[in-house]
Amino acid sequence: MLSSNLCRFSSLLAASSVFLLANPVQAESLASTVAFQIVEFTDAGEEQLVERATVRPGEIIQYNLTHSNATQADMSGLAITAPIPEGSTIKLGSETSSLSAHFEIQAEMEPENPGLEWSSLPAFRTIVDADGSERREPVPADAIAAVRWNLDAALTSGETALNSYRVVVD
Repeated sequence: MLSSNLCRFSSLLAASSVFLLANPVQAESLASTVAFQIVEFTDAGEEQLVERATVRPGEIIQYNLTHSNATQADMSGLAITAPIPEGSTIKLGSETSSLSAHFEIQAEMEPENPGLEWSSLPAFRTIVDADGSERREPVPADAIAAVRWNLDAALTSGETALNSYRVVVD
């Protein structure tokens, strides 16, 4: 059982789960919560989400990010960003948003531009082989460091957005 890993996952998300590309007043007025659940399967093969304090390698964690606009004004230009915790790999295709949004991943993609870059899916990276030749390949899930949803429209007064994604524990 890896209870310390789950604590590390939840601490990482609590500390840096949401980054908003909005003016500071908007960001302070946005009520945000982060929750996680473990994906389990019943004997009948049906999926269920449960809360528990431990995870094992191969198990799936679902992160749910909720953001509520408690102001009297609409909030535009919001980008919801969340990390992929160390010791886990994103389960691509699991990402959802209750509002229309453009989904992106963050990974190292170009050797001549060291560091993490954002890209929509499908994302590709350049690999430099031992002989110096370059080739393009899809960014593997285990190379993804963070995810981001750029909301297509304003989060209206009183509206709540839910974004979720899943990771597999390494």
